[in-house]
Amino acid sequence: MKSEHRHDLQTNDLGKLMVQAEPFVEKYGTKILGGIGALLVLLIVLIIWNSQKTSAQSEAWTRLAAAGSTEDFENVAEDYAGTPVANWALIHAAESHLQSGIRSSFTDRSAGDRELKDAKEQFQKLLDSSSTPPEIRERALFGMARVEETTSNGDLKTATELYQKLINEFPESVFRQLAEQRVKPVDGEKVAALDEEGTKEFYKWFHEQNPKPGDRQRPGFNMPMPGMAPQGAAPQGSAPAGGAGTPGLPELPALPSLPGLPEPLTSEEGKASEGTPAAPEKTEAPKTEGKPAPEAGKAPAEQPKAEQPKTEAPKPEPAPEKKP
Repeated sequence: MKSEHRHDLQTNDLGKLMVQAEPFVEKYGTKILGGIGALLVLLIVLIIWNSQKTSAQSEAWTRLAAAGSTEDFENVAEDYAGTPVANWALIHAAESHLQSGIRSSFTDRSAGDRELKDAKEQFQKLLDSSSTPPEIRERALFGMARVEETTSNGDLKTATELYQKLINEFPESVFRQLAEQRVKPVDGEKVAALDEEGTKEFYKWFHEQNPKPGDRQRPGFNMPMPGMAPQGAAPQGSAPAGGAGTPGLPELPALPSLPGLPEPLTSEEGKASEGTPAAPEKTEAPKTEGKPAPEAGKAPAEQPKAEQPKTEAPKPEPAPEKKP
């Protein structure tokens, strides 16, 4: 009886609630349904937007991984500005400009200066942004320090400050050892590398140079040979044109004359012998090994005779026997 009574009471309460809510539903039911529909639409939009964002990020990382040049990195940074991919693309572009600028500074100063200027602007952009993650800021600090050192005119104060800032902000940085080698004495040295007068003098001298691509000589072309002056000029102390021999080089020893061959004629002897019958050539006796050649004017008997090999006489054949 108690359970049945309880069920009756619940049924009565639900009926009373439905009766009381009926005017409210009639008045606000349409708005409630509209709100529910709007929430469903918003939820669907959020799902689609999140899916597209994930797809765009995936595409951005794919393009970053496929980038192979400075221009490719810069395009990725521009197309996906404000995203983590853009920061990574920008640090790669800046480091690429830095490496290319350092190489070009030795062969094409104007091109090297342009590359280093672009690197400095991109490093500075990353350092000024509050959204730059620590791992990228660390690389940007080291890159900026290298730019300041490379473009220095002998005053290395700014580069030293940046190296020191990197050490202080990122004590566990992979670049810490390289930075300390520039600003702290190592291997028993009294002063750091950037504090040495020789380092400052070098950067001052290097800053004043202006190499151009045409200044380089290609290997094998326009290169003076040993013992020759540049541009084909004659070396100092050389003989004039038509002179005998080349100064500075040893005279070659005369080759020995071979037995049985005539001696070469000089130009004067050749002219004198023109129009006259040729004299019979004299042949020299071959020299025997270990004995001096016979002197001219001695009788042939005095000359040693070559031993002739002894030959045995053939034995006579026996006569044929006569039959009776």
